[in-house]
Amino acid sequence: MFTLQGSPELIVSEVIQNTQKIYIPIYQRRYSWGKEQLQRLVDDMQTARDHDLKQYFIGSLILDTSQTGISEVAVIDGQQRLTTISLFLIALRDIMVNTNPETSRMITERYLIDSYDHSSLHHNRLKPVPGDEEQYIDVLIHGESAQPSLFASNYQFFRDLINTSSLTASTWFSLLRTQLQTMVITVQPGDDAQLIFESLNSTGLSLTESDKIRNYLLMSLSSEEQSKAFETWQEIERIVHPENISTFYRHYLTSLARSSKPVKKGRIYIDYRQYIGLKPGFDRYAELQIEKDVALIYAQIQFPNDYDFSDPRTKQLLDRLSELKLDVMMPYLLQVFNKYQEQKITLNSLNEVLAVLLSYLARRLFVGMPSTGLNNFFSSLDRQVTRLSQNRNISYDTALKVVLTHTVKENKIFPNNQVVHQALVTKDYYHIRTESFWFIMNELNNLHGEPQDLFKKSENGSYSIEHIMPQTLSNAWQKSLGENWHDIQMTWLNRLANLTLTGFNSQMSNHLFLEKRDAPNGYRMSGIKLNQDLANVSSWNTAALEQRQEDLYSRILEVWPIPQVPDLAIKNTDWISLEDTDPKGKKPLAFKFHQQSSQPIKSWKELYFDVANLLWLNNPAAFFQMANNDSEWLVKYTSEVDSPDYRELSGPNDGQPISLFAGNSSATERKKYMQRLLSASGDSLDNVEIRLNQPHA
Repeated sequence: MFTLQGSPELIVSEVIQNTQKIYIPIYQRRYSWGKEQLQRLVDDMQTARDHDLKQYFIGSLILDTSQTGISEVAVIDGQQRLTTISLFLIALRDIMVNTNPETSRMITERYLIDSYDHSSLHHNRLKPVPGDEEQYIDVLIHGESAQPSLFASNYQFFRDLINTSSLTASTWFSLLRTQLQTMVITVQPGDDAQLIFESLNSTGLSLTESDKIRNYLLMSLSSEEQSKAFETWQEIERIVHPENISTFYRHYLTSLARSSKPVKKGRIYIDYRQYIGLKPGFDRYAELQIEKDVALIYAQIQFPNDYDFSDPRTKQLLDRLSELKLDVMMPYLLQVFNKYQEQKITLNSLNEVLAVLLSYLARRLFVGMPSTGLNNFFSSLDRQVTRLSQNRNISYDTALKVVLTHTVKENKIFPNNQVVHQALVTKDYYHIRTESFWFIMNELNNLHGEPQDLFKKSENGSYSIEHIMPQTLSNAWQKSLGENWHDIQMTWLNRLANLTLTGFNSQMSNHLFLEKRDAPNGYRMSGIKLNQDLANVSSWNTAALEQRQEDLYSRILEVWPIPQVPDLAIKNTDWISLEDTDPKGKKPLAFKFHQQSSQPIKSWKELYFDVANLLWLNNPAAFFQMANNDSEWLVKYTSEVDSPDYRELSGPNDGQPISLFAGNSSATERKKYMQRLLSASGDSLDNVEIRLNQPHA
């Protein structure tokens, strides 16, 4: 809890006048108010005057004196208003310098400068963040002669307003001094400034999740410590790019594997505070240094072409993976690169992991498997692979191959060659996502020889998707295909064998094959390696299409190979996460919870009750909470049970007894019940390992 000292004060004649120095902490956003916000302030002031209001409330100020003193404050919230009103005062000062020099001088001395401040060259009371302060001082000193900036523009807005308004400069000054009132909330020693800010900041631009993290890290530090920490924060922003900073923190938190689920976008700050900020011995600056190191890994993965790597293969694989634009794999890649940096895996193993992931994701894209659930999958993948690597005493990359080809659910399994070939000979590739087509063609084109970046050239418009046999067949095309031309077109039109990338003029697209082959920039003269195979084709018919289809298939097998793990199929003695188990048709033999010693079981029903009893013993409050929910039927107070389909749980006797649904259910349903119980207890299926008695084909 925190206590607040709050009082209504006039923002100019009390807050600004009675404060020698007003600091905008370096973790705050830069000044950003534009004409819309300025006009609203002016309109509000005029409305207050027109209605003869004694004071007009313009929101709250949160001021922190805990790191300074009563005459020096740091602005936790309200810097946009304070800065804007200071610019208004500068404009009034400059306009009144000739018409009312005494008032002009009074504005300077009471509200704009502190003559006794010998720590700054210009004695300015308001001290914006670095980058802003220079522009503010420029306006403070030079007025209309200041260099172009947001501060100069807003200063000029107020000058123009005063010069064109029916109100005099003295009247505007009086309104500022006597009518603008704010609720001043002062942070006391021991108060949590960040919590106060979150509780009260409900107007203006919403803070991003990274804004909240930055404020949390820097707020409690002294000014000197803030400057040092803020430099590190700025380095992190520069490394990952400012627009990616919240996303970076989401992936960083997910990579810490606090849960088998990814961190939700709206909970990045909450989870950061809970899992990092509140841990014993939390050191803000030390944590920033850790995050800077992780940020560098993130940037190397995200922007591989901006960095040098010890092995060019690493860079090449990351560059190819980046074209898939699958942000969901970032937490897993952070975990893998961290293992490499800590020398837990070799460089060769790292590259093998990247190559396997590339083949896995490329094949999934090629056959049209949806990406649904991949964020959850990659959030828990490292745990599965590490567990198997340790249990079987095999390398990390080999364990990854086993997991992807043998142990994951059917909808996450590595697409085999048969599935890939089936897609190649049946799938419509013309209507897939354009970027996916570019990726496929770029990968197949670059199998041999010097790489050609077809993806980026297609992205900038140099190449477009081309039907070799066109969508609209002329009589000449029909004749060249023979009497079955319609069946041939319907069968082959949008298959990959009939598609390519070219720089053709669109007028050429319906021309005969030989004309397109021999035209300037045609297939024969094409710079695209994949098209040069068409140079020796004399006619485009079923035979040519079948040949190209087989050639493409050979390329696919080579460019995206399926991992070979001949002697490493999962044996009956292997432990597997319940999260990754489809219980249908399988029999459990034993289970472990959170790496505890194993317990034998004979059925899924027995597993269900054993897990429930362990959770009940560890966290009875979660079960009481479920039982208190009128719509909950899985867990009930024993006294409220009115059906024989419930069994009382053994365990704590210091509260009302609890019963669990025990009716007839399938193994799949019981897994869902366990998931609900685990989730309610803050746990997950990933922490339940089982051993199955199920032979593998």
